[in-house]
Amino acid sequence: MKVPASSAWLLPVSALLLAGMAVPRADDLAPPSPTPAAAPGAPEAPAAEAAAAAPSAAAPTPASPGPAAPGPAAPPAPAPRLGEARLDPTLGRYVAPLGEGRAVLTLDPRLQAHLERTLATYAVPWGVTVLLEPSTGRVLALAEHSQAEPGRKGLSFTAFAPAASVFKIVTAAALLEQGIPPGEEICFHGGNRRLQPKLLSDDPRRDRSCLSLSSALGHSANVVFAKLAERGLDPAVLRGAADRFLFNSEIPFARKVDVSPAEVPEDDPFQLANTAAGFGPVRLSPLHGALLASIVANGGVFVPPALVEEAEGVAAPALPAPVRVVDEGVAAALADMMRSTCTEGTARRVFRHAGGALRGVAVAGKTGSLTEPRPYRDHTWFVGYAPADHPEVAVATLIVNGRLWRVRAPTVARDALEAYFSNRVAAALPEGHRTAKAPAP
Repeated sequence: MKVPASSAWLLPVSALLLAGMAVPRADDLAPPSPTPAAAPGAPEAPAAEAAAAAPSAAAPTPASPGPAAPGPAAPPAPAPRLGEARLDPTLGRYVAPLGEGRAVLTLDPRLQAHLERTLATYAVPWGVTVLLEPSTGRVLALAEHSQAEPGRKGLSFTAFAPAASVFKIVTAAALLEQGIPPGEEICFHGGNRRLQPKLLSDDPRRDRSCLSLSSALGHSANVVFAKLAERGLDPAVLRGAADRFLFNSEIPFARKVDVSPAEVPEDDPFQLANTAAGFGPVRLSPLHGALLASIVANGGVFVPPALVEEAEGVAAPALPAPVRVVDEGVAAALADMMRSTCTEGTARRVFRHAGGALRGVAVAGKTGSLTEPRPYRDHTWFVGYAPADHPEVAVATLIVNGRLWRVRAPTVARDALEAYFSNRVAAALPEGHRTAKAPAP
């Protein structure tokens, strides 16, 4: 059906308004991004754009005799725009203009300030930590720091880093859905840094290490995932799993979030295996990383992230309904695998003997690491949640180092989780016994 000329101009105008939120990428120091430039916004005062998901059209019905049908309705009015945030000292909360009204944001000032200080103390070239509540989607912190680009904003929503082995969460889900049991064992050799086609063939003389699918996720065993993917997945299956885990589509949020692209090769079995193991052309934003952990923490359900706690003088942006991504059985198996990351796998040294606020709190997670040579950047990830048995908080930390690395993501993520549980204890104490104070605006 053609759109009348009287309303067709509204579509490009709306597109221009949304495009105006973006800023050009910086210089050669800027992290590479396969997507358009991220919208501006500081973590201490995040500017946001209210998400306006249009309702899906109803299925057409057969025409029936009667009066002529009215013309197409005008496009819905755009949702109110969320402006730059500031810390309101009276409320002790972040607030932001929302259209003609005001929004109180979900960000926790204590957590936000602590996480920003941590990243600044390590003086990381680029670093981001996102904290959110899996069950509600409430975003608690969007902390960013860039020593390489002082003042760089919007890293939380930018898919500027390779997903690396974090993508193994998607591959593991696809394998489980294809009937591969968690105990399926594969023997292998090599593949710590990169894969070669010959590593996908069994070699009884050299395949001295053997791991189950479950242990392979915790140890991030590249060859195990590559072999299992080559033998048990086809491109459509892996691509479908990636799409359900929010890759290749826009994430509904009050800020513009980069699409996390996941290209799954169609006609090259080795490249399919390479992508499944975390070496493919897949990129990920930190907010998306926290949502991957949240899906597992929620038993396989995606709860859309929320930044607006309440609105004054205007209706709060509506959030989409939660969506099931994988069934409970697959999610439970993924949860066991992610827990092994912190008990015996790649993050065991950071979390196994964690004390302080994390003493006795089990953590589930997935690490990722990948180096890009030109320009040289060392990316490390940790996405996870805690407590592992009764999740309260999900975390995603991305650290990008140069040749001289300062700190890696699991250490910063552990600090963020310690801050969350310390903050929770402090909030439960009577007013006179609290030692933590809200940061000055």
